Amino acid sequence: MADAYLPDDTDLEIIDLLVENGRLSAAEIANRIGDVSERTIRNRLNALIEHKLIHIGALPDPNALGLKVFAEVLVGVDPGMVVAVAERLVEHENINYLSCVLGHYQLMLEFGAEDVPALYAFVDTIRAVPGVRETEVIVIPMILKTFGYTTQAFEKLRAEQGRVQAG
Repeated sequence: MADAYLPDDTDLEIIDLLVENGRLSAAEIANRIGDVSERTIRNRLNALIEHKLIHIGALPDPNALGLKVFAEVLVGVDPGMVVAVAERLVEHENINYLSCVLGHYQLMLEFGAEDVPALYAFVDTIRAVPGVRETEVIVIPMILKTFGYTTQAFEKLRAEQGRVQAG
């Protein structure tokens, strides 16, 4: 693979700082690392983004956006159809996560919905994709941490438990 980009220690430092605070400027990153120019940071950021080693963007709290019901779906796929099914599934905006898995199922995905009827409707959409043999739905009553950050639901649960323990 001729255009593979292998991150070095400086790249990993940049990534660590951005994980901590994705809003840091190139100048702030250069200052925190030391011995590296703002221009070098900018060039490295561009390379990391171009080679899809990082993505810069906002990570919303799904609860805060009005999604109240979450599900993980294990998807059994007909032989030779994993890529075709995955291509159809990645088109759906409400799928937060899609991966290949080994075992009885071949794909696993996670999504959020406004309510239970919307959850049922979307599972039916998944089941209608050509090549999908079966699904197993695991309803997630509460997401406590996502993308490395605790959610409003976790903070609320923590506060409620604190009141119960104090009372």
